[in-house]
Amino acid sequence: MFKRNVQSSWIGLVMVGLAVTIGCGKSSEETTVSTDESASESEAEATPANESAEPEIADTLAEEHPDFYVVATYDKSADPSEDLSRTLTRAKAEEKRVILQVGGDWCSWCALIADYMSTNETIRDHLNEHFLVMKVTYPSDYSEAFLADYPECEEYPHFFVLDSNGDLLHSQRTGELEKGEGYDDDAFMAFLQQWTP
Repeated sequence: MFKRNVQSSWIGLVMVGLAVTIGCGKSSEETTVSTDESASESEAEATPANESAEPEIADTLAEEHPDFYVVATYDKSADPSEDLSRTLTRAKAEEKRVILQVGGDWCSWCALIADYMSTNETIRDHLNEHFLVMKVTYPSDYSEAFLADYPECEEYPHFFVLDSNGDLLHSQRTGELEKGEGYDDDAFMAFLQQWTP
């Protein structure tokens, strides 16, 4: 998206922020490159191989995907059945529940909920302690067959809560967790607490 010769890591980070801001709120027809791909390209250009990022920038990049995300990006080429198998192995070992986060890069609310879950400290900490979250890309070559085993999604993003054996516990419309142009802290935490193991 941005092909520039960036002289410092700080300018590169600003470019990543611009790429994310410009990508938000676009329809699937307008958005051709995911913000994760744009961020990766900008980060690679921003930090030459022989230089390390300044500590504050490195911390920001390390927090991009919190620990609870097992599959943190929407990837049309990924097979969610394989992702789920790996996720359940980890869920059993860590005694956690799994949240399938169904959506795509075409969905502005999908980006918004991921940002909310990652930046709201209370929500992020609760997820890190009790859940593993796996993004499932819809539509994709694999999603139709994978999602056939679950109730129909009426809106996106959509959550499915699974136990560590992969059994469906709950189907959650995320619209019920919204407040204004964002998410309601109390409603979101009540949802998480209800399904915390």
